[in-house]
Amino acid sequence: MPDDILHYFERELSYLRHTGSSFARKYPKVAGRLLLEPTKCEDPHTERLIEAFAFLCARIQRKIDDGLPEITQSLLQVLYPQLTAPIPSCAVVKFAPLYRNLPEGCYQIAKGTPLFSKPVDGVSCQFRTAYPVTLWPVEVIHASLEAPVKLVKGAQQAVRVRLLLHGAAGFPGDTLRFYLDGQPQHVFLLYQLLLNHVCSVECVPAGAAVADAVHLPPGCLRPVGFAADEELLQYPQHSFPGYRLLLEYFAFPHKFLFIDLSGLSVLGKGAAFSHSVDLIFYLDTAAPESLVVGRETFCLYATPMVNVFQKIAEPIRHNHGKSEYRVVPDLRREGAFEVLSVDEVTAAGATSPAEVKHYCPVFSGSGGEDGAGRFWQMQRRPASRPHHGGTDVFLSVCDLAEAATAPLEETLLIRVTCSNRDLPAKLPCGDPDFETESAAPLAAIKCLLKPTHSLRPSLDGELQRRLISHLSLNYISLVEGGAGALRQLLSLYDFASSSTTRHQVAGIVSVRSRAVTRRIGAGFCRGLEVTIVFDEEKYVGSGVYLFASVLERFLGQYVSVNSFVQLMAARASDDTIIKQWPPRSGDRVLL
Repeated sequence: MPDDILHYFERELSYLRHTGSSFARKYPKVAGRLLLEPTKCEDPHTERLIEAFAFLCARIQRKIDDGLPEITQSLLQVLYPQLTAPIPSCAVVKFAPLYRNLPEGCYQIAKGTPLFSKPVDGVSCQFRTAYPVTLWPVEVIHASLEAPVKLVKGAQQAVRVRLLLHGAAGFPGDTLRFYLDGQPQHVFLLYQLLLNHVCSVECVPAGAAVADAVHLPPGCLRPVGFAADEELLQYPQHSFPGYRLLLEYFAFPHKFLFIDLSGLSVLGKGAAFSHSVDLIFYLDTAAPESLVVGRETFCLYATPMVNVFQKIAEPIRHNHGKSEYRVVPDLRREGAFEVLSVDEVTAAGATSPAEVKHYCPVFSGSGGEDGAGRFWQMQRRPASRPHHGGTDVFLSVCDLAEAATAPLEETLLIRVTCSNRDLPAKLPCGDPDFETESAAPLAAIKCLLKPTHSLRPSLDGELQRRLISHLSLNYISLVEGGAGALRQLLSLYDFASSSTTRHQVAGIVSVRSRAVTRRIGAGFCRGLEVTIVFDEEKYVGSGVYLFASVLERFLGQYVSVNSFVQLMAARASDDTIIKQWPPRSGDRVLL
Protein backbone atom coordinates (compact mmCIF):
# COMPACT_ATOMS: atom_id res chain seq x y z
CA MET A 1 0.00 0.00 0.00
CA PRO A 2 1.51 3.40 -0.99
CA ASP A 3 2.46 5.64 1.92
CA ASP A 4 0.65 8.67 0.49
CA ILE A 5 -2.74 6.94 0.03
CA LEU A 6 -3.93 8.34 3.37
CA HIS A 7 -3.59 11.90 2.07
CA TYR A 8 -5.75 11.11 -0.95
CA PHE A 9 -8.29 9.25 1.20
CA GLU A 10 -8.71 12.16 3.61
CA ARG A 11 -9.06 14.60 0.74
CA GLU A 12 -11.75 12.53 -0.99
CA LEU A 13 -13.59 11.90 2.28
CA SER A 14 -13.65 15.61 3.08
CA TYR A 15 -14.93 16.37 -0.40
CA LEU A 16 -17.76 13.82 -0.10
CA ARG A 17 -18.84 15.13 3.29
CA HIS A 18 -18.95 18.80 2.34
CA THR A 19 -20.37 18.46 -1.15
CA GLY A 20 -22.71 15.67 -0.04
CA SER A 21 -24.29 17.84 2.63
CA SER A 22 -24.67 20.67 0.10
CA PHE A 23 -26.26 18.25 -2.33
CA ALA A 24 -28.69 17.04 0.34
CA ARG A 25 -29.75 20.61 1.14
CA LYS A 26 -30.24 21.47 -2.52
CA TYR A 27 -32.10 18.28 -3.39
CA PRO A 28 -33.78 17.20 -0.16
CA LYS A 29 -36.17 14.75 -1.79
CA VAL A 30 -33.39 12.88 -3.59
CA ALA A 31 -30.72 12.84 -0.88
CA GLY A 32 -32.51 13.74 2.31
CA ARG A 33 -32.17 10.24 3.68
CA LEU A 34 -28.37 10.39 3.47
CA LEU A 35 -28.37 12.47 6.68
CA LEU A 36 -25.02 14.00 5.65
CA GLU A 37 -23.25 16.63 7.74
CA PRO A 38 -19.89 18.35 7.10
CA THR A 39 -18.13 16.25 9.78
CA LYS A 40 -20.11 13.01 10.10
CA CYS A 41 -23.06 10.93 8.95
CA GLU A 42 -25.62 9.70 11.48
CA ASP A 43 -26.36 6.56 9.49
CA PRO A 44 -23.49 4.08 10.12
CA HIS A 45 -24.25 2.11 6.95
CA THR A 46 -24.07 5.24 4.82
CA GLU A 47 -20.84 6.22 6.63
CA ARG A 48 -19.22 2.91 5.66
CA LEU A 49 -20.30 3.36 2.04
CA ILE A 50 -18.88 6.88 1.95
CA GLU A 51 -15.53 5.75 3.40
CA ALA A 52 -15.33 2.83 0.98
CA PHE A 53 -16.13 5.07 -1.96
CA ALA A 54 -13.57 7.64 -0.74
CA PHE A 55 -10.92 4.91 -0.65
CA LEU A 56 -11.69 3.85 -4.24
CA CYS A 57 -11.65 7.46 -5.43
CA ALA A 58 -8.34 8.00 -3.61
CA ARG A 59 -6.73 5.15 -5.57
CA ILE A 60 -8.07 6.54 -8.85
CA GLN A 61 -6.90 10.09 -8.10
CA ARG A 62 -3.46 8.87 -7.08
CA LYS A 63 -3.19 6.90 -10.31
CA ILE A 64 -4.08 10.01 -12.30
CA ASP A 65 -1.46 12.06 -10.44
CA ASP A 66 1.17 9.39 -11.17
CA GLY A 67 1.12 10.40 -14.80
CA LEU A 68 0.94 6.81 -16.07
CA PRO A 69 4.40 5.66 -14.96
CA GLU A 70 3.80 2.32 -16.72
CA ILE A 71 4.30 4.02 -20.08
CA THR A 72 7.38 5.94 -18.98
CA GLN A 73 8.85 2.92 -17.24
CA SER A 74 8.37 0.77 -20.35
CA LEU A 75 10.13 3.37 -22.48
CA LEU A 76 13.01 3.65 -20.03
CA GLN A 77 13.39 -0.14 -19.90
CA VAL A 78 13.99 -0.08 -23.64
CA LEU A 79 16.05 3.10 -23.97
CA TYR A 80 17.81 3.45 -20.59
CA PRO A 81 17.13 0.34 -18.48
CA GLN A 82 19.85 1.38 -16.03
CA LEU A 83 17.55 4.15 -14.77
CA THR A 84 14.80 1.80 -13.57
CA ALA A 85 16.58 -1.06 -11.79
CA PRO A 86 17.80 -0.87 -8.16
CA ILE A 87 21.53 -0.78 -7.48
CA PRO A 88 22.31 -3.63 -5.08
CA SER A 89 24.67 -3.52 -2.13
CA CYS A 90 28.40 -3.32 -2.95
CA ALA A 91 31.53 -3.88 -0.88
CA VAL A 92 35.26 -4.62 -1.14
CA VAL A 93 36.50 -8.01 0.01
CA LYS A 94 40.04 -9.31 0.57
CA PHE A 95 41.24 -12.88 0.13
CA ALA A 96 43.86 -13.73 2.76
CA PRO A 97 45.95 -16.56 1.24
CA LEU A 98 47.59 -19.48 3.00
CA TYR A 99 51.02 -18.97 1.46
CA ARG A 100 52.27 -22.43 2.39
CA ASN A 101 49.35 -24.02 0.54
CA LEU A 102 49.60 -21.99 -2.65
CA PRO A 103 50.37 -24.09 -5.72
CA GLU A 104 53.56 -23.41 -7.60
CA GLY A 105 53.26 -20.10 -9.37
CA CYS A 106 49.88 -18.69 -8.40
CA TYR A 107 46.21 -19.47 -7.70
CA GLN A 108 43.43 -17.91 -9.77
CA ILE A 109 40.05 -16.80 -8.38
CA ALA A 110 37.81 -16.11 -11.34
CA LYS A 111 35.68 -13.04 -11.85
CA GLY A 112 32.09 -13.69 -10.83
CA THR A 113 33.00 -16.13 -8.05
CA PRO A 114 30.02 -16.41 -5.65
CA LEU A 115 30.67 -15.52 -2.01
CA PHE A 116 28.31 -16.29 0.86
CA SER A 117 28.04 -14.32 4.09
CA LYS A 118 27.11 -15.45 7.54
CA PRO A 119 23.32 -15.53 8.02
CA VAL A 120 21.60 -12.18 8.54
CA ASP A 121 18.07 -12.54 9.89
CA GLY A 122 18.34 -16.21 8.97
CA VAL A 123 19.44 -15.57 5.36
CA SER A 124 22.94 -15.89 3.91
CA CYS A 125 23.62 -13.01 1.51
CA GLN A 126 25.19 -13.98 -1.80
CA PHE A 127 27.69 -11.75 -3.60
CA ARG A 128 29.74 -12.14 -6.76
CA THR A 129 33.22 -10.75 -7.34
CA ALA A 130 33.77 -8.08 -9.99
CA TYR A 131 37.50 -8.58 -10.72
CA PRO A 132 39.61 -11.71 -11.10
CA VAL A 133 42.07 -12.19 -8.25
CA THR A 134 45.47 -13.85 -8.58
CA LEU A 135 47.04 -15.09 -5.35
CA TRP A 136 50.84 -14.79 -5.47
CA PRO A 137 53.42 -15.78 -2.84
CA VAL A 138 53.86 -12.06 -2.12
CA GLU A 139 52.91 -10.03 0.96
CA VAL A 140 53.05 -6.31 1.78
CA ILE A 141 54.92 -5.92 5.07
CA HIS A 142 55.62 -2.17 5.12
CA ALA A 143 54.59 1.08 3.44
CA SER A 144 55.52 4.67 4.23
CA LEU A 145 55.81 8.19 2.87
CA GLU A 146 59.38 9.50 3.01
CA ALA A 147 61.95 11.77 1.44
CA PRO A 148 63.64 10.56 -1.78
CA VAL A 149 66.56 8.25 -1.06
CA LYS A 150 68.47 9.55 -4.09
CA LEU A 151 68.39 12.36 -6.58
CA VAL A 152 65.72 11.75 -9.18
CA LYS A 153 64.82 14.52 -11.60
CA GLY A 154 61.74 16.33 -10.34
CA ALA A 155 61.25 14.10 -7.29
CA GLN A 156 60.17 15.83 -4.07
CA GLN A 157 58.87 12.87 -2.09
CA ALA A 158 58.59 9.09 -2.34
CA VAL A 159 56.25 6.28 -1.36
CA ARG A 160 58.01 3.07 -0.32
CA VAL A 161 56.22 -0.29 -0.34
CA ARG A 162 58.11 -3.36 0.90
CA LEU A 163 57.14 -6.79 -0.41
CA LEU A 164 57.99 -10.10 1.22
CA LEU A 165 58.45 -12.90 -1.32
CA HIS A 166 57.48 -16.28 0.10
CA GLY A 167 58.56 -18.24 -2.95
CA ALA A 168 62.09 -19.48 -3.42
CA ALA A 169 62.34 -18.24 -7.00
CA GLY A 170 61.22 -14.66 -6.51
CA PHE A 171 58.06 -13.23 -8.01
CA PRO A 172 56.86 -15.45 -10.87
CA GLY A 173 54.43 -12.96 -12.41
CA ASP A 174 54.48 -9.53 -14.02
CA THR A 175 51.58 -7.56 -12.46
CA LEU A 176 50.35 -6.85 -8.95
CA ARG A 177 47.01 -5.23 -8.23
CA PHE A 178 46.78 -2.94 -5.20
CA TYR A 179 43.64 -1.68 -3.53
CA LEU A 180 44.07 1.59 -1.64
CA ASP A 181 42.41 0.93 1.70
CA GLY A 182 41.85 3.54 4.37
CA GLN A 183 40.00 6.73 5.16
CA PRO A 184 38.58 8.51 2.08
CA GLN A 185 40.50 11.73 2.69
CA HIS A 186 43.75 9.72 2.49
CA VAL A 187 43.15 7.11 -0.22
CA PHE A 188 41.63 9.44 -2.82
CA LEU A 189 44.59 11.78 -2.42
CA LEU A 190 47.04 8.87 -2.64
CA TYR A 191 45.24 7.68 -5.78
CA GLN A 192 45.88 11.06 -7.39
CA LEU A 193 49.54 11.08 -6.33
CA LEU A 194 50.24 7.61 -7.73
CA LEU A 195 48.48 8.12 -11.07
CA ASN A 196 49.24 11.79 -11.71
CA HIS A 197 52.44 12.68 -9.88
CA VAL A 198 54.78 9.66 -10.15
CA CYS A 199 57.92 10.56 -12.10
CA SER A 200 59.82 7.30 -11.59
CA VAL A 201 59.29 3.78 -10.18
CA GLU A 202 62.13 1.59 -8.94
CA CYS A 203 62.54 -1.90 -7.51
CA VAL A 204 65.31 -2.26 -4.94
CA PRO A 205 66.26 -5.40 -2.97
CA ALA A 206 65.47 -4.63 0.66
CA GLY A 207 68.57 -3.37 2.44
CA ALA A 208 70.57 -3.01 -0.78
CA ALA A 209 72.12 0.17 -2.13
CA VAL A 210 70.07 2.37 -4.42
CA ALA A 211 72.60 1.65 -7.15
CA ASP A 212 71.11 -1.85 -7.41
CA ALA A 213 67.68 -0.44 -8.29
CA VAL A 214 65.80 -1.62 -11.36
CA HIS A 215 63.67 0.97 -13.14
CA LEU A 216 60.18 -0.02 -14.20
CA PRO A 217 59.01 1.19 -17.61
CA PRO A 218 56.87 4.33 -18.01
CA GLY A 219 53.20 3.59 -17.83
CA CYS A 220 53.69 0.72 -15.37
CA LEU A 221 50.87 2.12 -13.21
CA ARG A 222 47.40 1.61 -14.66
CA PRO A 223 44.00 2.55 -13.20
CA VAL A 224 41.51 -0.28 -12.84
CA GLY A 225 37.75 -0.23 -13.25
CA PHE A 226 37.34 1.65 -16.53
CA ALA A 227 37.59 -1.20 -19.04
CA ALA A 228 34.53 -2.93 -20.47
CA ASP A 229 35.42 -6.23 -18.74
CA GLU A 230 35.85 -4.51 -15.36
CA GLU A 231 32.19 -3.67 -14.80
CA LEU A 232 30.65 -3.95 -11.35
CA LEU A 233 26.95 -3.74 -12.21
CA GLN A 234 25.05 -5.67 -14.84
CA TYR A 235 24.62 -3.42 -17.84
CA PRO A 236 22.66 -3.98 -21.06
CA GLN A 237 24.84 -4.42 -24.12
CA HIS A 238 22.78 -2.06 -26.26
CA SER A 239 23.17 0.84 -23.81
CA PHE A 240 25.86 3.48 -24.03
CA PRO A 241 28.86 2.18 -22.01
CA GLY A 242 29.85 5.64 -20.79
CA TYR A 243 26.74 5.84 -18.62
CA ARG A 244 27.89 2.72 -16.77
CA LEU A 245 30.95 4.58 -15.51
CA LEU A 246 28.79 7.40 -14.16
CA LEU A 247 26.37 4.98 -12.52
CA GLU A 248 29.12 2.96 -10.84
CA TYR A 249 31.06 6.02 -9.71
CA PHE A 250 28.13 7.59 -7.89
CA ALA A 251 26.98 4.25 -6.49
CA PHE A 252 30.37 2.90 -5.36
CA PRO A 253 33.47 5.04 -6.08
CA HIS A 254 35.75 2.66 -4.15
CA LYS A 255 35.42 0.31 -7.10
CA PHE A 256 37.96 2.54 -8.90
CA LEU A 257 40.56 2.62 -6.08
CA PHE A 258 42.51 -0.25 -7.65
CA ILE A 259 45.87 0.20 -9.38
CA ASP A 260 47.82 -2.32 -11.46
CA LEU A 261 51.62 -2.25 -11.25
CA SER A 262 53.20 -4.06 -14.21
CA GLY A 263 56.76 -4.80 -15.27
CA LEU A 264 57.53 -6.84 -12.14
CA SER A 265 58.91 -9.79 -14.08
CA VAL A 266 62.34 -8.41 -13.15
CA LEU A 267 61.72 -9.68 -9.60
CA GLY A 268 61.99 -13.26 -10.82
CA LYS A 269 65.45 -12.71 -12.26
CA GLY A 270 68.47 -13.07 -10.05
CA ALA A 271 68.96 -13.96 -6.41
CA ALA A 272 68.86 -10.32 -5.28
CA PHE A 273 65.07 -10.27 -5.47
CA SER A 274 64.49 -13.66 -3.85
CA HIS A 275 63.43 -12.52 -0.36
CA SER A 276 62.10 -8.97 -0.03
CA VAL A 277 61.82 -6.01 -2.36
CA ASP A 278 61.19 -2.29 -1.96
CA LEU A 279 58.98 -0.56 -4.50
CA ILE A 280 59.78 3.15 -4.55
CA PHE A 281 57.38 5.58 -6.22
CA TYR A 282 59.02 8.99 -6.69
CA LEU A 283 56.55 11.89 -6.62
CA ASP A 284 57.02 15.18 -8.43
CA THR A 285 55.08 17.03 -5.73
CA ALA A 286 55.11 17.10 -1.96
CA ALA A 287 52.26 15.26 -0.27
CA PRO A 288 50.34 16.99 2.53
CA GLU A 289 51.61 16.26 6.03
CA SER A 290 48.18 14.92 6.96
CA LEU A 291 48.46 12.04 4.47
CA VAL A 292 48.71 8.69 6.28
CA VAL A 293 50.32 5.73 4.49
CA GLY A 294 50.82 2.35 6.15
CA ARG A 295 51.08 -1.35 5.40
CA GLU A 296 47.29 -1.71 5.34
CA THR A 297 46.99 1.07 2.76
CA PHE A 298 48.38 -1.09 -0.05
CA CYS A 299 46.12 -4.12 0.01
CA LEU A 300 46.74 -7.12 -2.23
CA TYR A 301 44.20 -9.74 -3.36
CA ALA A 302 41.13 -7.53 -3.04
CA THR A 303 38.15 -7.11 -5.33
CA PRO A 304 34.83 -5.29 -5.37
CA MET A 305 31.77 -7.49 -4.99
CA VAL A 306 28.09 -6.92 -5.60
CA ASN A 307 25.01 -8.56 -4.11
CA VAL A 308 23.52 -10.18 -7.24
CA PHE A 309 22.67 -13.77 -8.15
CA GLN A 310 20.30 -15.67 -10.39
CA LYS A 311 17.32 -17.58 -9.12
CA ILE A 312 14.21 -19.36 -10.38
CA ALA A 313 11.17 -17.53 -9.04
CA GLU A 314 8.11 -19.23 -7.62
CA PRO A 315 5.99 -20.79 -10.42
CA ILE A 316 2.95 -18.73 -11.40
CA ARG A 317 -0.34 -20.33 -12.35
CA HIS A 318 -1.48 -18.37 -15.38
CA ASN A 319 -5.21 -18.95 -15.74
CA HIS A 320 -5.98 -15.63 -17.49
CA GLY A 321 -7.87 -14.45 -14.43
CA LYS A 322 -5.41 -11.59 -13.78
CA SER A 323 -3.79 -9.00 -15.97
CA GLU A 324 -0.51 -9.16 -14.02
CA TYR A 325 1.25 -11.33 -11.48
CA ARG A 326 3.73 -10.44 -8.75
CA VAL A 327 7.08 -12.16 -9.23
CA VAL A 328 8.14 -13.76 -5.93
CA PRO A 329 11.69 -15.24 -5.80
CA ASP A 330 11.04 -17.15 -2.54
CA LEU A 331 7.58 -17.37 -1.02
CA ARG A 332 8.94 -18.37 2.41
CA ARG A 333 11.29 -15.37 2.67
CA GLU A 334 9.82 -12.62 0.54
CA GLY A 335 11.59 -9.86 2.46
CA ALA A 336 15.01 -11.35 1.76
CA PHE A 337 14.94 -11.14 -2.04
CA GLU A 338 14.37 -8.31 -4.51
CA VAL A 339 14.06 -8.81 -8.26
CA LEU A 340 16.58 -6.75 -10.21
CA SER A 341 15.72 -8.03 -13.68
CA VAL A 342 13.63 -10.66 -15.42
CA ASP A 343 15.95 -12.75 -17.59
CA GLU A 344 13.73 -15.45 -19.07
CA VAL A 345 10.03 -16.37 -19.09
CA THR A 346 8.82 -19.80 -20.19
CA ALA A 347 5.49 -21.57 -19.83
CA ALA A 348 4.37 -25.19 -19.59
CA GLY A 349 0.77 -26.13 -20.36
CA ALA A 350 -1.38 -28.05 -17.90
CA THR A 351 -2.33 -30.63 -20.54
CA SER A 352 1.10 -30.88 -22.18
CA PRO A 353 3.80 -30.07 -19.59
CA ALA A 354 6.56 -31.34 -21.88
CA GLU A 355 5.81 -28.56 -24.38
CA VAL A 356 7.64 -25.42 -23.29
CA LYS A 357 6.71 -22.01 -24.67
CA HIS A 358 9.13 -19.10 -24.65
CA TYR A 359 7.98 -15.54 -24.03
CA CYS A 360 9.99 -12.52 -25.20
CA PRO A 361 10.10 -8.96 -23.88
CA VAL A 362 7.41 -6.94 -25.56
CA PHE A 363 9.85 -4.41 -27.05
CA SER A 364 12.66 -6.83 -27.87
CA GLY A 365 11.72 -7.06 -31.55
CA SER A 366 12.15 -10.85 -31.56
CA GLY A 367 8.75 -11.94 -30.30
CA GLY A 368 7.47 -12.56 -33.79
CA GLU A 369 10.26 -15.07 -34.44
CA ASP A 370 11.50 -16.91 -31.35
CA GLY A 371 8.50 -16.09 -29.20
CA ALA A 372 5.87 -16.88 -31.89
CA GLY A 373 3.81 -13.91 -30.80
CA ARG A 374 4.26 -14.47 -27.04
CA PHE A 375 5.38 -11.45 -25.04
CA TRP A 376 5.94 -10.38 -21.45
CA GLN A 377 6.19 -6.98 -19.83
CA MET A 378 7.28 -6.05 -16.32
CA GLN A 379 6.42 -3.15 -14.04
CA ARG A 380 8.32 -2.14 -10.93
CA ARG A 381 6.44 -0.69 -7.96
CA PRO A 382 7.17 0.04 -4.30
CA ALA A 383 7.04 -3.09 -2.15
CA SER A 384 3.49 -4.09 -1.29
CA ARG A 385 4.68 -4.84 2.24
CA PRO A 386 6.35 -1.64 3.51
CA HIS A 387 8.40 -3.43 6.18
CA HIS A 388 10.21 -5.33 3.41
CA GLY A 389 11.52 -2.17 1.78
CA GLY A 390 12.60 -1.95 -1.82
CA THR A 391 10.43 -2.80 -4.80
CA ASP A 392 8.25 -5.56 -6.22
CA VAL A 393 8.06 -6.64 -9.85
CA PHE A 394 4.80 -7.45 -11.62
CA LEU A 395 4.69 -9.45 -14.85
CA SER A 396 2.10 -9.35 -17.63
CA VAL A 397 2.07 -11.91 -20.44
CA CYS A 398 0.30 -12.01 -23.79
CA ASP A 399 -0.02 -14.82 -26.34
CA LEU A 400 -1.26 -13.44 -29.65
CA ALA A 401 -1.55 -16.92 -31.12
CA GLU A 402 -4.21 -17.85 -28.56
CA ALA A 403 -6.05 -14.53 -28.66
CA ALA A 404 -8.73 -15.90 -31.00
CA THR A 405 -9.10 -19.22 -29.19
CA ALA A 406 -10.10 -20.29 -25.73
CA PRO A 407 -7.15 -19.49 -23.38
CA LEU A 408 -5.46 -22.47 -21.80
CA GLU A 409 -4.14 -22.65 -18.27
CA GLU A 410 -0.36 -22.80 -17.99
CA THR A 411 2.46 -22.45 -15.47
CA LEU A 412 4.96 -19.62 -15.87
CA LEU A 413 8.59 -20.35 -15.00
CA ILE A 414 10.64 -17.18 -14.53
CA ARG A 415 14.40 -16.86 -14.22
CA VAL A 416 15.37 -13.65 -12.47
CA THR A 417 18.42 -11.81 -11.18
CA CYS A 418 18.00 -10.98 -7.50
CA SER A 419 19.56 -9.21 -4.57
CA ASN A 420 19.00 -9.59 -0.83
CA ARG A 421 17.26 -6.20 -0.54
CA ASP A 422 18.74 -4.29 2.43
CA LEU A 423 20.07 -7.28 4.39
CA PRO A 424 23.76 -6.86 3.32
CA ALA A 425 23.91 -3.44 5.01
CA LYS A 426 23.48 -5.26 8.34
CA LEU A 427 26.67 -7.29 7.87
CA PRO A 428 29.63 -6.44 10.13
CA CYS A 429 32.86 -5.19 8.63
CA GLY A 430 36.31 -6.68 9.19
CA ASP A 431 35.42 -10.20 10.30
CA PRO A 432 36.04 -13.28 8.11
CA ASP A 433 32.40 -13.52 7.20
CA PHE A 434 32.45 -14.95 3.68
CA GLU A 435 32.86 -18.40 2.22
CA THR A 436 33.27 -19.83 -1.27
CA GLU A 437 31.59 -22.84 -2.82
CA SER A 438 34.87 -24.59 -3.59
CA ALA A 439 38.01 -25.22 -1.56
CA ALA A 440 40.78 -22.66 -1.96
CA PRO A 441 44.13 -21.97 -0.23
CA LEU A 442 42.62 -19.18 1.88
CA ALA A 443 42.97 -18.34 5.55
CA ALA A 444 39.99 -15.97 5.52
CA ILE A 445 37.83 -13.77 3.32
CA LYS A 446 37.49 -10.38 4.98
CA CYS A 447 35.22 -7.48 4.16
CA LEU A 448 37.35 -4.32 3.95
CA LEU A 449 34.47 -1.95 3.31
CA LYS A 450 31.07 -2.32 4.92
CA PRO A 451 28.38 -3.28 2.37
CA THR A 452 26.48 -0.27 1.14
CA HIS A 453 22.74 0.24 1.27
CA SER A 454 20.80 -0.58 -1.88
CA LEU A 455 19.98 2.42 -4.04
CA ARG A 456 16.70 2.69 -5.90
CA PRO A 457 15.51 5.21 -8.49
CA SER A 458 12.29 7.08 -7.93
CA LEU A 459 9.23 5.36 -9.42
CA ASP A 460 6.89 8.36 -9.45
CA GLY A 461 6.85 11.45 -11.64
CA GLU A 462 10.64 11.57 -11.44
CA LEU A 463 10.69 8.94 -14.21
CA GLN A 464 9.23 11.40 -16.69
CA ARG A 465 11.87 13.98 -15.83
CA ARG A 466 14.67 11.45 -16.24
CA LEU A 467 13.33 10.28 -19.60
CA ILE A 468 12.83 13.79 -21.00
CA SER A 469 16.22 14.91 -19.71
CA HIS A 470 17.97 11.99 -21.37
CA LEU A 471 16.13 12.39 -24.66
CA SER A 472 16.94 16.09 -24.76
CA LEU A 473 20.65 15.29 -24.58
CA ASN A 474 20.35 13.54 -27.94
CA TYR A 475 19.50 16.84 -29.61
CA ILE A 476 21.97 19.21 -28.01
CA SER A 477 25.69 18.98 -27.62
CA LEU A 478 26.65 17.98 -24.11
CA VAL A 479 29.74 20.14 -24.21
CA GLU A 480 28.11 23.12 -25.91
CA GLY A 481 25.44 23.04 -23.22
CA GLY A 482 28.12 24.05 -20.74
CA ALA A 483 28.35 23.14 -17.09
CA GLY A 484 24.57 23.15 -16.69
CA ALA A 485 24.05 20.37 -19.26
CA LEU A 486 26.81 18.26 -17.73
CA ARG A 487 25.49 18.75 -14.20
CA GLN A 488 22.01 17.83 -15.39
CA LEU A 489 23.28 14.58 -16.90
CA LEU A 490 25.30 13.67 -13.82
CA SER A 491 22.34 14.25 -11.52
CA LEU A 492 20.37 11.60 -13.44
CA TYR A 493 22.83 8.94 -12.27
CA ASP A 494 23.23 10.18 -8.72
CA PHE A 495 20.76 7.74 -7.14
CA ALA A 496 22.27 8.27 -3.69
CA SER A 497 21.86 12.05 -3.86
CA SER A 498 24.00 12.35 -0.74
CA SER A 499 25.65 15.56 0.35
CA THR A 500 28.99 14.28 -0.99
CA THR A 501 27.72 13.44 -4.47
CA ARG A 502 25.66 16.62 -4.71
CA HIS A 503 28.76 18.65 -3.85
CA GLN A 504 30.71 16.81 -6.54
CA VAL A 505 28.15 17.64 -9.21
CA ALA A 506 27.90 21.23 -8.02
CA GLY A 507 31.71 21.48 -8.02
CA ILE A 508 31.75 21.71 -11.83
CA VAL A 509 32.19 25.45 -12.29
CA SER A 510 32.45 25.71 -16.06
CA VAL A 511 32.92 23.67 -19.22
CA ARG A 512 34.80 25.19 -22.15
CA SER A 513 35.49 23.61 -25.51
CA ARG A 514 37.24 24.43 -28.77
CA ALA A 515 37.89 22.59 -32.00
CA VAL A 516 41.49 21.41 -32.41
CA THR A 517 43.55 19.38 -34.86
CA ARG A 518 46.06 16.83 -33.63
CA ARG A 519 48.58 14.67 -35.44
CA ILE A 520 47.48 11.04 -35.06
CA GLY A 521 49.98 8.57 -36.49
CA ALA A 522 50.83 9.56 -40.04
CA GLY A 523 47.82 11.84 -40.46
CA PHE A 524 45.77 14.52 -38.79
CA CYS A 525 42.43 14.35 -37.03
CA ARG A 526 39.98 17.02 -35.93
CA GLY A 527 38.58 16.79 -32.44
CA LEU A 528 37.49 18.71 -29.41
CA GLU A 529 39.55 20.06 -26.54
CA VAL A 530 37.40 20.29 -23.41
CA THR A 531 38.38 22.15 -20.26
CA ILE A 532 36.39 21.47 -17.10
CA VAL A 533 37.00 23.80 -14.17
CA PHE A 534 36.45 22.31 -10.72
CA ASP A 535 35.96 23.94 -7.34
CA GLU A 536 38.33 21.76 -5.28
CA GLU A 537 36.67 22.78 -2.02
CA LYS A 538 33.67 20.70 -3.10
CA TYR A 539 35.80 17.54 -3.25
CA VAL A 540 37.29 17.42 0.23
CA GLY A 541 37.38 13.76 1.22
CA SER A 542 36.39 12.48 -2.22
CA GLY A 543 39.11 13.70 -4.56
CA VAL A 544 38.66 15.66 -7.76
CA TYR A 545 41.16 13.57 -9.77
CA LEU A 546 39.12 10.35 -9.78
CA PHE A 547 35.95 12.26 -10.64
CA ALA A 548 37.72 13.98 -13.53
CA SER A 549 39.13 10.63 -14.70
CA VAL A 550 35.62 9.19 -14.90
CA LEU A 551 34.44 12.21 -16.89
CA GLU A 552 37.43 11.85 -19.23
CA ARG A 553 36.51 8.24 -20.01
CA PHE A 554 32.85 9.19 -20.37
CA LEU A 555 33.55 12.02 -22.82
CA GLY A 556 35.84 9.71 -24.79
CA GLN A 557 32.92 7.32 -25.23
CA TYR A 558 30.54 10.19 -25.98
CA VAL A 559 32.60 11.61 -28.85
CA SER A 560 31.42 11.10 -32.43
CA VAL A 561 32.98 8.67 -34.88
CA ASN A 562 36.26 9.69 -36.57
CA SER A 563 36.91 12.32 -33.94
CA PHE A 564 38.43 12.58 -30.49
CA VAL A 565 38.18 14.50 -27.25
CA GLN A 566 41.03 15.77 -25.10
CA LEU A 567 40.13 16.72 -21.56
CA MET A 568 41.89 19.17 -19.31
CA ALA A 569 40.88 19.49 -15.66
CA ALA A 570 41.58 22.87 -14.06
CA ARG A 571 41.23 24.46 -10.62
CA ALA A 572 38.77 27.27 -10.17
CA SER A 573 40.95 29.00 -7.56
CA ASP A 574 43.89 29.80 -9.85
CA ASP A 575 42.93 28.16 -13.19
CA THR A 576 45.97 25.88 -13.04
CA ILE A 577 45.82 22.52 -14.80
CA ILE A 578 45.27 19.47 -12.60
CA LYS A 579 45.69 17.00 -15.44
CA GLN A 580 45.78 17.03 -19.23
CA TRP A 581 44.87 13.67 -20.72
CA PRO A 582 45.98 12.54 -24.19
CA PRO A 583 43.40 12.56 -27.00
CA ARG A 584 40.87 9.76 -26.66
CA SER A 585 38.34 8.20 -29.00
CA GLY A 586 36.19 5.58 -27.32
CA ASP A 587 38.43 3.19 -25.41
CA ARG A 588 41.50 4.12 -27.46
CA VAL A 589 44.11 6.65 -26.46
CA LEU A 590 45.40 8.40 -29.58
CA LEU A 591 49.11 9.19 -29.33
